[in-house]
Amino acid sequence: MMNIREVSSLELLKVIVHVIDKQQSKPFFSQNDIELENMDEEVTSFIMNHIVASIDNNESKVAKFINKNTDVQNYANRIIKDAENQFVRSSQLIAQSLYKATPNNATTGCIVIVLYKETTSTEEFLALIKLDKNDAIFYEQNIISGNYELVYKGSTLPSPSKRNKLLKFATLRNTETITDNQLDEKPSLVILDKQVKDFSRFFYQTFLSAEFLLTDEHKSEILLDGVKSFLKNSIDYKPSEQKSVLNAFIRKLENEEQFTVEEAAEQIFSLQLQLTPELIQNEVQRLEQALRYEGMKELNLTGVITAKIKREYLDTQKIRTMEKIYVKYPTQFDGTKVHLNDSEEGDGIDIIINNVHIIND
Repeated sequence: MMNIREVSSLELLKVIVHVIDKQQSKPFFSQNDIELENMDEEVTSFIMNHIVASIDNNESKVAKFINKNTDVQNYANRIIKDAENQFVRSSQLIAQSLYKATPNNATTGCIVIVLYKETTSTEEFLALIKLDKNDAIFYEQNIISGNYELVYKGSTLPSPSKRNKLLKFATLRNTETITDNQLDEKPSLVILDKQVKDFSRFFYQTFLSAEFLLTDEHKSEILLDGVKSFLKNSIDYKPSEQKSVLNAFIRKLENEEQFTVEEAAEQIFSLQLQLTPELIQNEVQRLEQALRYEGMKELNLTGVITAKIKREYLDTQKIRTMEKIYVKYPTQFDGTKVHLNDSEEGDGIDIIINNVHIIND
């Protein structure tokens, strides 16, 4: 059994496209898989590049199914074991599961289901690509066969990014060969999802019934995002207090400390917010609940500063206000050229910018 992340040169075995439109009462199914020899070279290249880039993406995460009897897992196993007889029908059942899990306000798109293997291995995998409409590649219905096909329209092939609306991807292996004791050592799938909050959660939780096997890098990123969200929803804390709490967590990551969320939160809330022991426990539990909601099941980690953390928390400060004022500036100017002070007139902040030079475009 090969490492599920080892991917470079692929061979496509079967491809099928189904349409997910929540404005309709059901998904639209293709009744046959695409004849690979007739598929445009650009479309073939897009599919293979998308699979490799998604698995290699530093935001992708290995995961396991919550148990051995989840729907999408079972459909995928059927395909991998007997593609000739099971591919079309089981792929339709996968599309049906995605349709049911998808929020009603989601953009109309399609799911591209691909059976493939690494050219250096005999193990087969099933890739699920959730494709929203973009200017380069999309689906069309063949008026003769009635099946849906991918059509290349652009001048350059899109890569898996939020800008190109290629947001959701998973690759699954046959889990019948994995024992319960091997689930953590031999992960069942890799998931990439560049959307956030509920639009991310429905894909891996509701649709795939999976949970992430998180590294310390992933835990560190989720921790800061969770703390930021927790503070944003805490109306009792002044902006200066929120900043102090966030910075205290960042310092733990910078120092590569090994800690539990409970230990760190108790210490930081006590020093930065000066709460009573009872209130501290309430806030710790609220933070832990928020992190579990974001997929962080095990609340212990060794701090790591990742490229994402450096980019979003250390290099640049971003402020959006209810008055639709947006301020973005290098962190090095925090406290020198840019000052954020608690407002004396209410619960807002005063943003003071001094000694800067305006560039007239």
